[in-house]
Amino acid sequence: MRSAAFNTGPDFHLLDHIAPLAASLNIPLITTEELNTTLAKRYYPQVNLRYMPDLEFKLGEIAQEFDTLYECKYWSPHLKSMFSQLYNKEIELIFCPHGQSDKGYKAPLLAPYATQDKVLIYGQLMIEMLKELDVWNKLSNYKVVGNYRLQFYQKHKSFYDNLAEKEIFSKFASKKPILLYAPTWRDADQATSFFNHGAKVISQLPTNWNLIIKLHPLLEQRDPGQFYSIAALVDKKPNAQLVQEFPPIYPILSKTDVYLGDYSSVGYDFLSFARPMFFFSNENRSRLHNCGQTLDPTKDIYSQIDTKNHYKDAQKKLYNLAFS
Repeated sequence: MRSAAFNTGPDFHLLDHIAPLAASLNIPLITTEELNTTLAKRYYPQVNLRYMPDLEFKLGEIAQEFDTLYECKYWSPHLKSMFSQLYNKEIELIFCPHGQSDKGYKAPLLAPYATQDKVLIYGQLMIEMLKELDVWNKLSNYKVVGNYRLQFYQKHKSFYDNLAEKEIFSKFASKKPILLYAPTWRDADQATSFFNHGAKVISQLPTNWNLIIKLHPLLEQRDPGQFYSIAALVDKKPNAQLVQEFPPIYPILSKTDVYLGDYSSVGYDFLSFARPMFFFSNENRSRLHNCGQTLDPTKDIYSQIDTKNHYKDAQKKLYNLAFS
């Protein structure tokens, strides 16, 4: 079976999910955007990369060369019939998830799992969620893959740690405990904390912390005016950094002392390090929030944060459930 992975469109944050998969399977990664291609070359040199800005005109070539296609976006059902009818080719279209999170209960974010040829699933937690959402019994086929992204990072740890040191950590004037704030974007679940609490995270930053804000690119793309009014506050804090076009997450997490998030999948990634976690929460259900302390945003944020981890057992249990 000849396979290929795809990163179509401008979503460069998906590179950290599809590129490690392509490298692990030793299959080519096809990109359609110039920026994503540049980022993939820099941050995932282990991958056999192909740039196809005119992909829509090369579907016949794709059908001729490959039997199985992977992407971190839901495949539209009509594509399978199109390959069959136009190119007389039955191609298997596999959806690769882009992170484990607790989102999907307020809006039907996971419903398209039921329309995919095959889906990759990290572990038992996703199976439980799909059952709770009445999607599991509609799945055609699936494969449990575990945390292949962490394994990829561990295999190439020195390369990624050196990159992160050069591009992020070396820019701090002095070594201090590192707080990572990783808000999600404003999706259908309205799960982001950035627009309500991001300004406080920055403006209340004391001098005894270094702050990294790992931004979801859709925060800027979907709400640019509100985004820039908050992001500009970093200019007044020499011990704070915005990290945008740095797709790999694990080299950042490995040097993070304390995690602050909301419903981002980065929180699940951080579970593997068993370090303190803090959250901004809304009314949505979240298993992840049982692995740390939920902050009161009406009080000073940093006075509620310490470096002792009281949730190691819960973190280990949830990590094993999520990435079995």
